[in-house]
Amino acid sequence: MAEIEDTPPATQPLPTLPSTRPLPAQATPATLPDPADLRPAGPNRRWTWLLGGITAGAGTAALVLGLVANLVTPTTTAATTPTATATPASSGPATPSTAPYTAVVAGCALLRPETVDRYAKGAACTEQKPVGGATSATGGWDSRTSGLTTVQVWVTLSPLADRVYQQTLSSDRTLAATAGMKITDDHAVPGLGEKATLLYTTISGFGHVDLVVLQRNALITIRYEAHTLSGFTLKDIPPTDAEAAATACAQDALATLTTS
Repeated sequence: MAEIEDTPPATQPLPTLPSTRPLPAQATPATLPDPADLRPAGPNRRWTWLLGGITAGAGTAALVLGLVANLVTPTTTAATTPTATATPASSGPATPSTAPYTAVVAGCALLRPETVDRYAKGAACTEQKPVGGATSATGGWDSRTSGLTTVQVWVTLSPLADRVYQQTLSSDRTLAATAGMKITDDHAVPGLGEKATLLYTTISGFGHVDLVVLQRNALITIRYEAHTLSGFTLKDIPPTDAEAAATACAQDALATLTTS
């Protein structure tokens, strides 16, 4: 019986293991950039990568814009906070110090009895009814006690009071210049209403005061004229006394104004 050899002959080749078999050549993955994309040639592949880059860039831009929006929003809110706080004060109801006047008293109630007794002693009062449904009051006082004194008080409520104030002064000045009158004093009166102007005008040797006062939507006009009688001669009271009388009348009229 022949003996069996345990060792194969040295000249017999060894089988090739799977792990040592050569792998076939693989194409470059589509997800990796080809070096050719960096060259001018190959426009199709170059545009493919370019579009991919734009898409990624758009996403990044959207993220950045979102962050910017989050940063800007608090800043904008903080910047507008004072405006939002101030709005209710301007849009809310008018305060008592700025509310428009809504009512006037009767013409003969515009002056206090004490004022009439001091500056037009013994004067009787007459009233004029409002014209055209206007919210207004007119009172006139005339006295013949030891001379001649006339007081006229007009009060009108109007949203255009400021404009009428300017027009009244302009008309008085124009009339004086064209009707042979002379304005010898024209000055502002501080501390009376929001603004007030006094004109002292003379005509035919006699003078009178026109005092125009603006307070919110109220326009007040005072005309004061007083002459003393010496024998058969009338003489003007001093202009400063006439101004004091007109100012006191205006203060009385202002005190009668009311709001709803």
